[in-house]
Amino acid sequence: MSFTVERKKRFLETPMSWIEWSATVFGILYVVLMIRRNILCWIAGNISVVLQAVSFYRVKLYADMTLQVIYFAAGCYGLWKWWKKPMQPDTVEVFYIRTHTLKLVLLVVWGIGSITWAFVLRGWTDAALPEIDASLATASLIATWLQAHKYVENWVLWIVIDVAYAIVYLLRGLELYVMLYAVFVVLAWMGWKQWRGLIHE
Repeated sequence: MSFTVERKKRFLETPMSWIEWSATVFGILYVVLMIRRNILCWIAGNISVVLQAVSFYRVKLYADMTLQVIYFAAGCYGLWKWWKKPMQPDTVEVFYIRTHTLKLVLLVVWGIGSITWAFVLRGWTDAALPEIDASLATASLIATWLQAHKYVENWVLWIVIDVAYAIVYLLRGLELYVMLYAVFVVLAWMGWKQWRGLIHE
């Protein structure tokens, strides 16, 4: 058996790899169900973020690890909001951001959140890439909020975030998550196209 085959076998047999594989599957399922506006997306997403939190702790991406906890809470919020007002098959219930005020508020929140989070990470942890980690984590929370409120622009923001995260995970040796976020980029583009088409119908 070649060295490459042995290495792949060891990788697949480690408990951590199975956690990452499971997180990958549920993460993809989350986005697919989100594109279809299926309420079960929030359940799949919450399973994925719990598994990802374990992986991020191992490689000292503490902002990402903390982000998964917040994602879990956001997933519960999204589930409650969609359950409270379920979308009907024959109605269009996705929206564009209509005001510049909201865009400005979100930009300010991203700036303040990124700076504050990076300061905490740099001062009190040994986090890898604290500024990048904090910026992407804050942007991800904003994108999740946009998703919960059914704003079409969430997909554009996710495309940018997912490309950046793929690069970060490549640097940290999380090959499965590189593949996962590459798939996310494609799915986010599909989500953008489909949700935008709903408004144009």
